[in-house]
Amino acid sequence: MKTARAQGGVATRTANKLKRKQTILNTARGIIASGGYSSFTLAELASLANVTVPTIHNLIGNKSEVLKQLVVDMVERTEHVLFTDKFSDPITAVESFTDNLMSLYQDDEAFYKAAFVIGEQESLFEHGHAGGIFKKSLKLAYNVCTEAKEHGFLNGNVDPELLADRVFANQRIARYDWMHGYIDLPEYRRQMICGMLLTFAADATDDYRPVLLAKVNKVFSKV
Repeated sequence: MKTARAQGGVATRTANKLKRKQTILNTARGIIASGGYSSFTLAELASLANVTVPTIHNLIGNKSEVLKQLVVDMVERTEHVLFTDKFSDPITAVESFTDNLMSLYQDDEAFYKAAFVIGEQESLFEHGHAGGIFKKSLKLAYNVCTEAKEHGFLNGNVDPELLADRVFANQRIARYDWMHGYIDLPEYRRQMICGMLLTFAADATDDYRPVLLAKVNKVFSKV
């Protein structure tokens, strides 16, 4: 009986720690969304979350570790919206991927922009061999390239790894401009879709290339 009560006590304390940790992270998320990277301090976080700075250190860590956890959470949220279905048609694949991302980001745009800036400034993103969303996005692009070739949309004259890397690069460039405030979310979407489709057009079959270019012109005509 004592053992059961002791185990119950441990479970309760663990649950309370997790609850406090999540409260701290949610509060940090709000600070970042409203004030950006430069405004974030542990003192303000502790005050708004109704905890002490030592408590933050015990539950999460220092400022860099709190910021890193926010970025990790952002990446995990983003990974959840990456499509898992197989699309043989590059247009359908690109629009699905892009619209899923836009739907996520527009729900809390200020936070996602700030989180990407944090990841960049804290050197948490290394695009050449990054894990998380970057690795998964690159793999998705590769899968689309190989499947598009199998279904006769691409010639296969361009190495699929190279093509996938260039497709992914369009997303990365558009995201950089968006997160630094050079473009808005609708323009982010346009640049992603048009850049990716123009990349696919470099290896498209004679029959499919006009379809890709027609879609690019249609997207740009909505500007």
